[in-house]
Amino acid sequence: MMEIGTIKAVHIYTHRRLYVTAELELNLKGVKYTFGGRDVFVSGMNGGGSADAPYLGRFLFRCMEICHVDNWDQLKSSKVLVEIQHGKVVAIANVSGSNWFNPAKEFEAMEQEKEQIESAFRDNPKS
Repeated sequence: MMEIGTIKAVHIYTHRRLYVTAELELNLKGVKYTFGGRDVFVSGMNGGGSADAPYLGRFLFRCMEICHVDNWDQLKSSKVLVEIQHGKVVAIANVSGSNWFNPAKEFEAMEQEKEQIESAFRDNPKS
């Protein structure tokens, strides 16, 4: 299901005092949904250390890119196209639908790229 929604609030917070995550609070026809948050990603098992993929940065950047804003706080009141599957928001897009952000897919691609780079380095180390 796809609907136009409004971003009502934005949150960046710690989870268990170890990880950082972020989420958008969305309103779709009077119903509150969240996008992102600890069920989607945390800063990583290493607390944002160099071994972690930069999920937080990618999430913040892509949300701001979708809404054409330069500041996280400016996301409030922005309209987005929302894809809902099984009662959860899985992706957002600009209202025209020309730029989609699906964190699960993008984060998986980031992990695969990281693994390819690490594998290439292990197979062909240069001193």
